[in-house]
Amino acid sequence: MAENLRQQQVESKSTRRNFLEQMGRSAVVGGVVSTLLDNRRLASAAEPATSPAGVPAAGVPAGKVRHRRLGKTGLSVSEIGIGGHSWSYATMLSDGKVRMVSPQEAEEMIRLALDMGVNFIDADTRKEEHTVPGNVLKTLKKRDQMVISARLCHKMKGVKADQDEIYKFLDERLPMWHTDYIDLLMLSNAEYATERSGYWDMEYSIEALDKAKKQGKIRYAGFGSHFTPDLFLEAIEKYGKHYDVISMPYNVRHRAAEEVMPAAEKIGLGIVTIKPFAKGAVFAKLDLKSAYPGLPRDMLAFILDNPLVDVCIPGMHSVPQLKENFSASWTGLSAEARKRLKSFENPLAGLLGAADPRNGLSWLEKGWRLA
Repeated sequence: MAENLRQQQVESKSTRRNFLEQMGRSAVVGGVVSTLLDNRRLASAAEPATSPAGVPAAGVPAGKVRHRRLGKTGLSVSEIGIGGHSWSYATMLSDGKVRMVSPQEAEEMIRLALDMGVNFIDADTRKEEHTVPGNVLKTLKKRDQMVISARLCHKMKGVKADQDEIYKFLDERLPMWHTDYIDLLMLSNAEYATERSGYWDMEYSIEALDKAKKQGKIRYAGFGSHFTPDLFLEAIEKYGKHYDVISMPYNVRHRAAEEVMPAAEKIGLGIVTIKPFAKGAVFAKLDLKSAYPGLPRDMLAFILDNPLVDVCIPGMHSVPQLKENFSASWTGLSAEARKRLKSFENPLAGLLGAADPRNGLSWLEKGWRLA
């Protein structure tokens, strides 16, 4: 066992060196990160380390999503989870129809995800993001096999009333999941929620989170927002010790999270990334069937290639999308795929125009694109 662990540590360090060399990001180098990278967060010593890019991890069978440890929570979570928007937004599927996922489809998708080893599901503001998976897990009797992350979005103001918002949210959402607790409560703001890009004084909300933990309504707490990177770093410094998890946008186009992740890792925060496809905007002009087959999988594999990421949560609206998304865990990122993704890093490449302020993603372009 000791020899196996030493071998995994060697492989893990090699993986990190590959990532840093390939990405060339100055934000994740230096003394602090070199220490962090010696602390690979595998879910257990028996799990194989993340493999070099393009090479499936040894001992990880195709069809099974790998697990990572969610920071100081110690939870073993699938490195790809299910985004809440899967159930709350209509989308155009391969048959050309725009529609919501039906309850029957949701049950099939969640059942398949569980079979693949997926155990992390996220839910945002809309009620169906809670009721749909909540009902499925009740039907399947699988509540105890899923880590539930629920987001209280756009409500924090840095005032005492924040506490009432938290208590109200929990009282409303817990019955939707048919449970008396959720595993992770995430507090999140939009950029317009406060004057400073959604940033709020967290003293009151932290008090409420502590109370909710003592009441047994939540196990862990986190925060994530439309903060600019500098405000994320400020929040980590001021309030990070009171939280267990942090969530931030991260994709091949918007990579400023790489400035923030080392600070989060340093104090043991689990790292959950969102917006892997920038809410689908990165695909708006592309033909994913013929010109860009497998692109969503490659974009997720890019994110998973970063060893500081614990969980990535894409939305998915059909069984084929689900299968492709989760396959990123065992296929890895080939050299050819990495080269293709280079086209999406540069906003001047023509594949993606500047974010349209009307689509709600302008904050990504303003705050999350590195020069």
